[in-house]
Amino acid sequence: MRLKRLTRRLMWVFSVLFVAWIVAVQAGFFAMRTPDGEWAGKMKSRGQMLAPVFLDVPDGSGRMIHAVYVAASDSLPLVVLVHGSPGSADNYLDYLADTMLTRVARLVAIDRPGFGYTQGFGRAEPSQAAQAAAVWAVVRHLSAREKVWLVGHSLGGPVIARFAMDYPEQAAGLVLVAASIDPEQEEHPWWQSAIHPPPLKWVIPKSLWASNAEIKPLEGELRKMLPLWEGVVCPVRVVHALDDQLVPVANADFAQRVLQNNPEVTLKILPDGDHFILWNRHATVKQELLEGLGH
Repeated sequence: MRLKRLTRRLMWVFSVLFVAWIVAVQAGFFAMRTPDGEWAGKMKSRGQMLAPVFLDVPDGSGRMIHAVYVAASDSLPLVVLVHGSPGSADNYLDYLADTMLTRVARLVAIDRPGFGYTQGFGRAEPSQAAQAAAVWAVVRHLSAREKVWLVGHSLGGPVIARFAMDYPEQAAGLVLVAASIDPEQEEHPWWQSAIHPPPLKWVIPKSLWASNAEIKPLEGELRKMLPLWEGVVCPVRVVHALDDQLVPVANADFAQRVLQNNPEVTLKILPDGDHFILWNRHATVKQELLEGLGH
């Protein structure tokens, strides 16, 4: 009898916890994003006295693209920061808070469709062309007449590459950081399809489900881009770690091949740092951007 009562209690506790987990997931917990009200304090704690400005810009599809903008002067060149998958604008918090960068450039970090506070959180946008259009909407809002530098980490890499393909007149240069750009390097583990439909979809945090939903079709999207690489004529700086286990360094070799006719391509292959060089090699990524900007 005692064993039966214990079993019933454990089942009851498990059921409550399971329901609580589903409610938390559907309510947007584990969202991997920083509320607007917390940005200023986090930036000040890192020494940045400039106040962040929050934008919501229509991308032409009925979706409002959220972005965080920091500028000391309207006359400075614009740098656009595009996160990976999953992620949000706050992946670039240390860059927006970097006073060396904000002395020489205006910075804007974008919440890509499906992530952060862009309208439609948790609804993935599989099209790289649509992702690039979302970036372009923010660029057009802030710098319609000037070319911009773009930094893209991981899946943000093909997004900024597609931007340079579709809007070459606005691309001053690219910094590809551990970028997923080679379709041959895209793997398809069994669990990608398993967690995509209900009921497992309901228990996966929205940011992670959106990530899976945009990574599943990425290989096909990258293949669509293959004939367009020759149209990337702006300077391209590639930064990748040799020990990247999530996005193999072969992606950097791919960049060199498809951009062989571009006279301004530089590769920096780091001996270590894994896939997270955006954070753990901040100084290196910053230096690549500064050199691109001419500093």
